[in-house]
Amino acid sequence: MDTRLSLSQYKLATFLACQRRFQLRYLRRLPWPATPLPERTEQLLQHGQEFHQLVEQHFLGLPVTPSTIPNEQVRQWWQAFVTHSPVPELPTNTRFLPETGLTVPLGNHLLYGRFDLLVLGKDEQERPFAHVFDWKTGRPADAATLKSRWQTRLYLALLAEGGSAFWSQNGQLSPEQISLTYWYVQEPAAPVTIGYSAGEHQANWADLQQIAARLDEASAANTWPLTDDWSECRECAYQIYCGRQGAGTAVPEIDEAEEPARPDERLLLPERP
Repeated sequence: MDTRLSLSQYKLATFLACQRRFQLRYLRRLPWPATPLPERTEQLLQHGQEFHQLVEQHFLGLPVTPSTIPNEQVRQWWQAFVTHSPVPELPTNTRFLPETGLTVPLGNHLLYGRFDLLVLGKDEQERPFAHVFDWKTGRPADAATLKSRWQTRLYLALLAEGGSAFWSQNGQLSPEQISLTYWYVQEPAAPVTIGYSAGEHQANWADLQQIAARLDEASAANTWPLTDDWSECRECAYQIYCGRQGAGTAVPEIDEAEEPARPDERLLLPERP
């Protein structure tokens, strides 16, 4: 089996939570044996996706007519975005790239992230900068929590390692010129912006390299241990494969922006249980 993987925030978090779950979900591609999500959860997921599509449409320069938005909650979110957009007025040479992906090598694997909005430009000293914006329709989190999440760590690392590719003149993009803003529909006037530094990137990249090495070791030995944290099993539908039904069940946290399958992942053919 080809073990070259495209590692997203979800795969990184899954591997660290439980290597067995990582193997079942991303390598063996076993069917996710969960009961259907509650109707309310399905609706929130759908509404979140619709909101992301509206914002993408906006930054592509296409008109958005509020009266044509069929769902009242999505209309309210859109109005909050129009009123409290965290994206500042920037010079005309600034580029706005909605739903933009970036892939960089990490050992034997690839790191992949997809940004809701990537803003590229130059500051007053003519240095290139990159600012990512991420739209959230779920429960707000504070800056410390967001900074520790793999979405934040991955996005900042991706741009520090490969962000200069967006400039035709191959300008160097330093970590200090990279930032990430989370904007929550529930707190539209309080976006959370996280900066980056060379020291943070050095530590962050070392952690990512260590994860890639651990993944290689697990793959070479074909050993995928179960987590020792049974609380992780409560939100894992694969517990039936691991004999941990006694952990109980809980509705897993969902994210309306979870990435689609990458082309190289399609080479990993599913097995049957």
